[in-house]
Amino acid sequence: MGWTCGWSAVGAIATAVATAVVIGGLIFAIRQIGESRKSTNAQLAVELFRELRGINTITGLRTIYSLTPDKFGNLSKEALDQIDYVLERLDMLGGLVNQGIIDEKLAIEIFAGPSAMRCWYQLAEHLIRPRRDDRGWYCENYEDFTRRSLDYFRDAHSKIWFYREGEEDKRINLVTELQQEQLLPKRYK
Repeated sequence: MGWTCGWSAVGAIATAVATAVVIGGLIFAIRQIGESRKSTNAQLAVELFRELRGINTITGLRTIYSLTPDKFGNLSKEALDQIDYVLERLDMLGGLVNQGIIDEKLAIEIFAGPSAMRCWYQLAEHLIRPRRDDRGWYCENYEDFTRRSLDYFRDAHSKIWFYREGEEDKRINLVTELQQEQLLPKRYK
């Protein structure tokens, strides 16, 4: 009988050790997955940062910033393609922020908070909202990101200026201007 109790105790200890090893391995695997995810997210963030600083985006932003309300009716295909290029990247950034893949404060301060607000000011009334009426879901993540940026800069008591080239004396504080009902971007979360 003595040997039976001894082997039962050894078996119980072996089972406990095996369970501890499995749990330790599982914890290690979960940490590795988390680290891998962080690395992937960091790579994605760097690539998006490059896209937002690339020549295509800069060209698109210049096109957007130069628009006046009377130009929306006769935009060239090239101009529309440049605008779409910028909007697609801003919408992707907004989606990544919404999903928590890219930190909100980082996205606003480093990536494109002021640019998002300037583009919204230029495009919301004459391009984005009419397209949304035709297409349904359109630039929703971008609109949410713009609202987050607006709230962030308002709470920080910052000014984000907008003016067209040659009209520097007519600059507009977008933190104030975008508070107007017809321009106010919505939050989606």
